[in-house]
Order: sequence, then structure tokens, then C-alpha cells
Amino acid sequence: MFKGNKKYFYTFLGLFILIVVFQYFLPQPINWRRSYMRNDKAPFGCTAIYNLLNGVYSENVSVNNETFYNLKEKLDSTSSVLLINGSFNFNKSDINSLFQILDNGANVFIAGNEFNGALADTFHLKTQYDFFNYGFNVDSLMDKPGEKIRLTAKDHSKELYEYSQIASVASFASFDTSRFRILAITQKQNACLILGKVGKGKLYLMTAPDAFGSYFIVNHKNKELTYTLLSLLKNKHFIWDEYYKTFNEKNVSFLKFIFESDALYAAYLLLIFTMIVYMITEGRRRQRPIPVTEPFTNSTLEFVNVISHVYFNSSNHQSIAMERIKYFYETVRKKFNVDTAQINDIFINEICELSGIEHKLVNQLFTYCEKIKTSTEISEYDLIELNRQITNFNKNSLR
Repeated sequence: MFKGNKKYFYTFLGLFILIVVFQYFLPQPINWRRSYMRNDKAPFGCTAIYNLLNGVYSENVSVNNETFYNLKEKLDSTSSVLLINGSFNFNKSDINSLFQILDNGANVFIAGNEFNGALADTFHLKTQYDFFNYGFNVDSLMDKPGEKIRLTAKDHSKELYEYSQIASVASFASFDTSRFRILAITQKQNACLILGKVGKGKLYLMTAPDAFGSYFIVNHKNKELTYTLLSLLKNKHFIWDEYYKTFNEKNVSFLKFIFESDALYAAYLLLIFTMIVYMITEGRRRQRPIPVTEPFTNSTLEFVNVISHVYFNSSNHQSIAMERIKYFYETVRKKFNVDTAQINDIFINEICELSGIEHKLVNQLFTYCEKIKTSTEISEYDLIELNRQITNFNKNSLR
């Protein structure tokens, strides 16, 4: 490829080596990924807490890389299982095996911000966040006061554990109160740690997995909370789960090896860019001209534009508003999986919770829509205000 152009080859090779060396000696940025893996030394990895388990909270610590189905026959009343992840979405087979593990007398502690699938359906679990940190950088979140956790036990009731907003702490909006009792609450008196007895075993559910991250263990005052939680699981045999992690997939492909290194990734991009430039500059001399064909125009957009101007200029605002509301309600049904046939308080509360928009604005929007639907005639200002409120809702919605 570089025959007769050795100077380009040596220039490219020199740039390649220079970029690799430069990137290698650059300080590595902090990885804030929430992996909760035992070998991850990042702030939200769990290397620190995993190294404390053996000999302190258990005589024997093992790592689980299998499903509950393969694990259930190996556990008994001398076993405790700890699962930490951002979210859990167990299937029916997992739940059936989990119940068998608990029936054998084992203790199971599951910490996650969200519980979905069969686990949520079985125990009527629903979580919520009191702090939304979207759009803020990490440094600012470290200094912002966030959620506070307090244990309900009498000997711990006076101790308050305050986390900054960098911690992702949720709480239970609902759970099966006939099966679970509350062990810890947030500053808004919402449960964040619950305990249920299933068979001979105990099931702990917690909505603050970041409490087990190394950031809140190493030289942090709230590590006492994590130690207290682990003392609940102190047992002869301790199982640390790695299977139900979001980042448990191991891919040792060539491209993954390159992409995980900033130096190799930068050199890889330089290689691709150089090859493209070389093919363009060298191929131009041999390639015959290719005629330029004009792309097809999208007449559909022009048609829609014309029709909309006809509606607007004819002052037919009521028809435009009805079409706008009809399309908006259809979008709401698809995004939030709700029924828009009846607009009531239950519907408004559900939309608020799913969209993350405050109750006042949501109630104002749907009240305005229903008012226009019953009106026989509306003004241009009413049409513009309707479009403004719908646009703001779609822009600020979490979904």
C-alpha cells in the first residue's frame, strides 16, 4: 500500500508512537461507572467492601457466577447471599429458585435502585427518587447535600447517615407491607431498607446500592452504616454475587482491548483517518468522475406545511387544537402505557411519577387539554398556549 511512499509510512508510524506514548502518560480520569464489581477499584466498584468480608463477616467467602437455579442446592441456614447492582429484573425461574434458597434458611440481601420483573410483581415493589441529578457535573454533586438514612432499630435510631447527591439513593414508593417490615428510612420517612421472612430465611431489600461502593467505604464517615448492614448477614458461608451485575459480561475481543485504552483508541482513530485520507488522495488519480445525482425531495413535508398553513389562515384553530391533543394523548399512551380515556387524580399522579414533572404543571396541562376539547371555539392565543404547554412537557419528561 505504501510502496513508493515510504516517507508517508514513517510519518504515520512516528505519529502513531507519539500519540500512544502521550496518552499513556496522561493522568487517567476517574471512572464513575456504577459497576459494583468486586475487582473494580473505581469509586462505585466494591473492591474495598469485598476485601473486608473474609474473616470479618464470614469464615468462607465465595463468588457466585451462576443463576439462582444452579445456586439453590448449595445453600442452607449457614449461608448468606449479597447482591448489589443498579437494577434487578429477575424472571419467574429466578424468583422460584430464590424462594427455594430462602426456604432452605439462607439470608439474601439485595441492594438496587430499581426492582423490576417478577421480583417487583411478587412483592409489589415500586421505587422512587427524591433527588434528580441530571445535568450536574460530578464535582458539584459531591458538595450538594442529598439523602439522609436512619435505621429504625432503637440502638441506632439517633444515628443519621447523610449522603451527598453523588450517591444514587432511592426509596420504596410501595411494597407488600404484609410481608416486610421497615429497617431504615430516608429523611422523608420513606422506607429504603425492608426485611421479609420467607420460609426459614430472611430477605433484605435496599434501595441504596451506592452505600457499598468504595467511595463511601474508604475514609468515609458513613461506612459504619454499611458495616451495620453486613452484620445482619454475618454467617459461616458468604456468597458474593457477580452474575446479576449489569457489567458481568466478559468480552476479550480485539476491539474491546483497544477501546478500553485511551492511548490505543486514539492511535486506532489515527490509523483509520490516515487510511481514509490516503485512499482519497491516491484514489483520485485513477477513479473516473461519478455523476452527481440530486436526491429526491420529500414532498410529504411540503404537503404537511401547505395543509397546516391552510388550517391556520382559515382560523380553524379548533380543528388544529383537536388534532394536536389527539396526537399528544396517543404519544402519552405509548410512552407511559396509560389509559387517557379518563383524566383524573390517579392518572395525573401516575404521569407525574413516570415523567418526573411536578404535579402542578401536569395537572395544568391536562386540565387545559380537556377544557379545549369541550370548547366550541378557541382563539389563536389558546392554540399557541396549548402548543407551548405540550412542547414543554415533551421536552422535560424523563421518557
